Parts: sequence; structure tokens; C-alpha cells
Amino acid sequence: MKGVIFKRKELDFWKKFDAEVMSFVLPPNKSKLEFLRDTIHHTITSYKQASSNGIIWSKEEKELFKTLSLKEQRKMIVKKSELKSVLFPYVNVDYKAYEYSTRSKESGIKEFKKAKDLLDKNPTHIANLDFKLSEDILHYLKIAYKSGNLEAGYYYAKLLFERATQTNHKDSLKELFLSVSIVKELKQYNIPEVAYLYYAMYKWSIGAKLIHQDIGSSQLSLIREEAKDCYNYALECVVWEAIDEEAQRDIIERTLRAAELYLAAAIKYQSPIAFLKAAQNYAPSGLSSEGLGYALIPYNASLRCSIALGNQEALETLISNYEYGTRMMRKNPLQAQLLKTHQEKRELINGLDPFFDEKFKPEYIIDYGYLFSLEYGGTIVYPGISRLVSQGRIKDPRDSDSTKESIKEYYLKVWEMLVSSTSYYGFPKNMPVSYERFIANKIYSKLIYGYPSARPYVFPKEILDLPIDFNKGLEGYGKDPEEESN
Repeated sequence: MKGVIFKRKELDFWKKFDAEVMSFVLPPNKSKLEFLRDTIHHTITSYKQASSNGIIWSKEEKELFKTLSLKEQRKMIVKKSELKSVLFPYVNVDYKAYEYSTRSKESGIKEFKKAKDLLDKNPTHIANLDFKLSEDILHYLKIAYKSGNLEAGYYYAKLLFERATQTNHKDSLKELFLSVSIVKELKQYNIPEVAYLYYAMYKWSIGAKLIHQDIGSSQLSLIREEAKDCYNYALECVVWEAIDEEAQRDIIERTLRAAELYLAAAIKYQSPIAFLKAAQNYAPSGLSSEGLGYALIPYNASLRCSIALGNQEALETLISNYEYGTRMMRKNPLQAQLLKTHQEKRELINGLDPFFDEKFKPEYIIDYGYLFSLEYGGTIVYPGISRLVSQGRIKDPRDSDSTKESIKEYYLKVWEMLVSSTSYYGFPKNMPVSYERFIANKIYSKLIYGYPSARPYVFPKEILDLPIDFNKGLEGYGKDPEEESN
């Protein structure tokens, strides 16, 4: 069964979030449209120039980095990124929702290590392993668990369940019931991964099956309400499987909520894949891309953190942004070629690229806050910033030959476009602001200096002091030029 089996409104995690959104109060005498435009104006005028651009490493930090374990190296990279999830403000690189006791850790430690070593050497689904090898792994985990090692118990139950539901060997039904029994024993300890496993078992029990079709939740004595509470707990504790499942929910996928879910997991696990997924949701693409929201500072910071953690796809994405001038990146074939050369001869430390920002300084980010991609890119009928630049109607203020006059023209013309585009917005009827706008306000309130890898472009003060006519839209916006000329 694919996807989360519980509705979003059933989960306490989202109930608390909804209550926060509903308690938000608009400023007096402000319509939702006026509040939106004020928010955009506040965002673009709030940025301040940071003392540096890109993550800076001192000589001492570089020397220390090389002495650390891979896990500690990953932590150091993520710490220096300064990224934080506003949905999970309590999550950092040292976050642990549950700490196994010393006694539990030391019980059956030799057998647990033997099992872990075999799993590390054979990183595939247990159902695909040689049966004798899988038997050895389960044997070691069983001994460790019987000795009192709770973590071994979790792995024992998980692998038993996976093998029992994927292979129809003679003892698979017995293993299925045993795995459920172990999870019920472990549930009392509030281990987040065990909670998710209970949910996964319940989900399997009510879905379509290849084997054991006659076994359902009643036969396994798995209870829906308990499964819901377990899933919610796993989500709150940022268990990867719960985060990944929740972020792919239809109403959440490719939104700021998905980005913040993945960012929390990325920080907790120091995962390059999760940082890339966060970036892909901060500035998503798709068939309806003009209607998708962009948060460009978090996008660039997450993308570069993924690169620093060694991810190849993230680097290819950055190259593409420079090649085609996407996501408000200025088209720069030379920079794209330099990055390709780096990609071919990439000298990694333990698979990591920690000093990437020093080799390739980040571009300053023009970010008006959370806007639809239409306003950053646009179409012929509804031109956004990039299209206005490509049409020669404005000049990118980051260009070296920009003048105060061209920057002024850019700033005012973009505001005309924003006045026109925001007039098309629909607003939630029963809520003060949308979910995405609420999250965006939280994110951008903390981004005065951006992130080390994603500094905002700061307009000159005399430009920011210019009055904005919120009644003046962009001439011709929303009209087809070809129809107008006929």
C-alpha cells in the first residue's frame, strides 16, 4: 500500500500546526492582499549585508576536519551551513529523540556488532540475501536482543518482518507473528523507530499482499488508533521513513511543508539526499511549475549543503542552473564549465566536498520571499523577473555594469509586476493566511543575513527607500502581445 494511510487532519502533529496558523492575526485594517504585499516589501527591505559570502573555513578548522570520523565530518559541514527547520526547531545534528541506556548498549554487544558488520557488507534487502547469510544475521540479533540489547531487538523485528512479508519460506508465518510480538514488547520504551515499525506492520496488514493474504490486523492484534499514534510519534521524532512518507502526501508534496520536513531529516541524519530533496521542494519543478512556490535562499543553501556532503545530483543541478539561468541564477556558461571540470576531477575527503564554497563562491540571491515561480520566471503573457531581464526591459542589478539608475528601474519595474501578479492571487476563505505563507513568514523572519551559502542580494538603501505605488501594475501584464498587435 503506497502513501500515508492516515489523513493529515487525524495527526496531532498537524493539528498543532493548524492551531498555530488559525491563531495568526492579520494586522488591523489590512486585507489579505495588502498583508501579502507588505510582507514582500518587508522581506526585500529587511536584508542586511553579511561580512562574508560562502562558508569560510579557518586553517584550524580544516586541520580538525581531517582528523574527525566521517559522521563527525558530516556534522561539522551541516553545522557550518547554519540551516534550521522552522517546523522542527528542536532538531540539530546532535538531536536524539531516544537514547539507549548504557546497559542496553553493552548487552550482547559482540553479537550485535557481528550482525551489523554483515549488514554493512551486504547492503540489500534481507529477502534478497542468501538464506544462510540472513539466518546468521537474525541469529546474532536474536542473541543480542535476548541479552537485553533493545536496538538489536528493533533490527531483529524489522528484518524478521521484512523477510516474512517478502519470502514465503516454511517459517515465514511464524517469523511474521514473532516480529509483531517483539515490536509490542519494545513499544513500551518509546523508541521512535519501533513506533514507525508498528505503523508499517499495521499498514501492511490492511493492504493488498502477495503472501499471507488471509492475515490481517485482527489476526496480528494490531490496532488502528495505536498505529496512528505511533506514526505521529515517529513523525515528531523525525524518523526518516515517516518524514519521507509524509513529504510525499499529495497535498504536501512540492510545498514548503515538504521542504521543511526533508530539511529536518537532512539535519538529523546529515543526509545529502535529504538536503537535495529539501532543495527540490523549496523550488520545485513540474508540469504546473508556474503555480509552484519558490523560497530561493533556503533552496540554494540546501542545494550547496548537499554538494558539500558529496551529492552528485545536487552538483549537476547547480551546473544546470548556471547553464540555463534557472531559479534566478544568472546564465553563466563559464561557471557551468568550471563546475563540470570540478565534477570530473572532484577531490573528495571521505566522499565529501566540504570546501566547495571556497572553490566556487555562491551567487548573491535575489529573493523577494515566498513567491510563485511564475513571478521569478514567467511567460509571455505573465512575465516574471527573469523574462523581463531577457526581454531587455530591466537589467539584473548583480551585473558588474549595473548603475544606480538601472537598479532603480529594476526595483520599480519588478514591483509593478508583483502588484499585477498578486492581484490574481486567491486567498483561503477560513484562514488568516495559507499554510505555505505562514511557514514562509517564519522562515524569512530569520533570514536577514540569509545563510552562509546563500546570501541575499541587498539593494542600496536609497533604492529601498523609494515609495511603492501599490495601485500601479505592469503595463500589458496578463495580455497576449500578439493579440494586442492584431
